[in-house]
Amino acid sequence: MHSVLTHFLVFCFIWKIVDPCVATSAGGVATTTAAPSTCQSCLLSATEIINISEGTKDFTSDTIDTSGTCAIRTSVCDGFSATSQVLITFNYDQAGQNNGTGTATSVLICNDAGQWTKDGIVITAIECQSTP
Repeated sequence: MHSVLTHFLVFCFIWKIVDPCVATSAGGVATTTAAPSTCQSCLLSATEIINISEGTKDFTSDTIDTSGTCAIRTSVCDGFSATSQVLITFNYDQAGQNNGTGTATSVLICNDAGQWTKDGIVITAIECQSTP
């Protein structure tokens, strides 16, 4: 009988220590804040604006939007007139072009390495050109 009483007292003592540690409800919801993405860190200066071709002109606007998951750069090239043929070239004409009549627009996406890209190609140089 003495052994049963001892076991009972030890059990009660341990229960008193352990009981406050036992979870009784699911608790609150843990919230986390995502780490800043490198694809938000591209700068306008990361792409060289070149002026080497005939009809080269300054971009009408060149802006960065960081409201989405990754930064988006929108460059607008207006022609010398509303009927001018306008061309935006990438990487010294090696990575494609965007064209239009009167205006052309380029949209570049910042990648996780902090580089501007177009269709997955890293863009290091961009140029705005127009016919008279």
